[in-house]
Amino acid sequence: MPYLNSSTIATGKGGHTMSLKGNRKFKIVFMLGTFTNIGDSLFFIITMWYMANQSEFALVAGVAGFLFTLPEALLIFTGPLIDRTNPKRILFLAAFFQLVVHSSLIFLFVTGLDSPLNLLPLIFVSACCSAITYPVEETVLPKIVEEKDLIRANSLFSIAYKLSDSLFDSVAGILLIIGSVTLLYGINLVIFLIPFLLLRLFRFFYKTEEGSFEVESYKKDLKKGVSFVMGSTLKWILFPLAIVNFFTAMNLVALPFFSNQLAASPSTYGFLLSASGLGSMVGALLIATGAEKVKPGVALTLGLFFHGVLWLFVVFSPNVLVACCFIFLANLCMGAYNVVYASLFQSITPKHLLGRVNTAVDSVITVAMPFGALTAGLIMEWVPVRYVMVCFSIMLVITSILYRRKKSIFGLNPVGELNQTI
Repeated sequence: MPYLNSSTIATGKGGHTMSLKGNRKFKIVFMLGTFTNIGDSLFFIITMWYMANQSEFALVAGVAGFLFTLPEALLIFTGPLIDRTNPKRILFLAAFFQLVVHSSLIFLFVTGLDSPLNLLPLIFVSACCSAITYPVEETVLPKIVEEKDLIRANSLFSIAYKLSDSLFDSVAGILLIIGSVTLLYGINLVIFLIPFLLLRLFRFFYKTEEGSFEVESYKKDLKKGVSFVMGSTLKWILFPLAIVNFFTAMNLVALPFFSNQLAASPSTYGFLLSASGLGSMVGALLIATGAEKVKPGVALTLGLFFHGVLWLFVVFSPNVLVACCFIFLANLCMGAYNVVYASLFQSITPKHLLGRVNTAVDSVITVAMPFGALTAGLIMEWVPVRYVMVCFSIMLVITSILYRRKKSIFGLNPVGELNQTI
């Protein structure tokens, strides 16, 4: 699909397009995204484990999950701002406030003011910084790489994210045994310092929409993004995902409690998340080798179905080893279809609408997540954790059936053959 404003694609001398290997802008964004993802993942693991083990009530963990996921549901309001703002400025501010958050967390733990309730406001600020970072990166990516390299670029991002998740999830579990939460927050402070420094050292620019910010213009821009989503096949893909993500949030809150049932050790939680990240990485790597030839509707349908079936085996695993094996296989499916999702959305969206459409997409699919997290916190006071996790599995299978029955989704052409009229 030929994007609008195709002149913004990265070019080398003489106007010849660059490969990813020689694309300096891609390398910078890649490094920024990788270190930011490591910091975000560690913060989530540390904090959710702390909430699950230091509070007497599951509801507190549910509230933490609510605050972690709420900013993503509000992203739709930031789309026009992303399209009109230098991405470096947004990323710089997000990195700066992450440093402020982690410095504040270390202060709270050192002074003994580390009540779970005191951590909640800082969770929200950090989640806001994380939420805005990823759509900015998604908006930049199609503007600095060629369309033929888009799936490979997305796959590299996904592989890097999952590899770092896998490695640092295991490390976090081990450090929680031999160290302390304060130590981990200190390590995370250093990790967030890296993208902050990279943004000061490197420059990358691309043309944003002209014109100063006005409320009426903002409303029109916002409407354009929503209208594009509602007028395309995207809406039939997104709405079932919103329901899936309600149960995804329940699953995220339930997982640290589930790990304690398997084996009451912080390393168990780390091992489960490590297997999850490794599976997602392998799935992203596998789909990258032949994604251009795969029909996205078929890939999404099969990926969701097998993810749901395999997750049932995770839930009823008798021990940590078996659970890790099945969570690896389940997330292998997820890693593959997540790359397909990202490439599909980017391929059918005009470049000048990328910020608005990406944030609209992110908001639609995450709008129910805060309520899913709260619901999990409430019902786990009475309902067994494994039953809560089974709901996630069932919803994945139902969504795969819906995609199979919807011809406009299941019959989609490969990403390289799509156009903006679908």
